[in-house]
Amino acid sequence: MKSMTITLSGSALSLFILAGCATDPSNDPHSGGFFGGVRGLSSGDYDARQQVLQEQRGESLNQLRALREEGAYLEEERAMKAEDVAAQRRQLAALKAKNRALASRINQLKYTKTMTERQTAELRRRQQQLTGNIQQFETELERGQLTAAQADAKRLSLERQYDAIKDL
Repeated sequence: MKSMTITLSGSALSLFILAGCATDPSNDPHSGGFFGGVRGLSSGDYDARQQVLQEQRGESLNQLRALREEGAYLEEERAMKAEDVAAQRRQLAALKAKNRALASRINQLKYTKTMTERQTAELRRRQQQLTGNIQQFETELERGQLTAAQADAKRLSLERQYDAIKDL
C-alpha cells in the first residue's frame, strides 16, 4: 500500500508539475501565493508575463518617441508659421507707411492745386483788369483825350501792371 501511496503521490506530483508547465501569461505573480509562485517559476508564467510587460514597455517607448517627434515637428511648424506671420506683419507695416506717405503727398498736391487755382484766378482777374485798362488807354488815345505826357505815364503804368502780373 505504501508503494501505491508513493506511486499516487508521484503521479499527483507529476501531474502538478505538468499542469504547471502550461504557461498562462495572464497569471499575476502577486496573487498566486507561495505555490502560485513555484508554479509560475516552473511553468514559465513569470517569464511570459515579463516578456509581455517588456513588449508593452517597448510599445510605450515607441509611442513616446513618436509623440516627441510629432511634438518637435509641430513646434518647428509653429515657429515657421510665427516667422511667416512676423514677416507678413513687417510687410504690412511697410505698406501702411507707404500708404500714409501717399495720403500725405495727395494732401500736399491738393493744397498745391488749391493754391494754384487761387493764383490762377488772381492772375486771370489782374490780366482781365489789364486788358480792360489797355482797351481804355487805346480808346483814349484814339479819341485824342490824352496829352503825350499823360499817354507816357499811362503806358508806363500799364507796363508796371503787366510786370507785376508776370512776376506772380
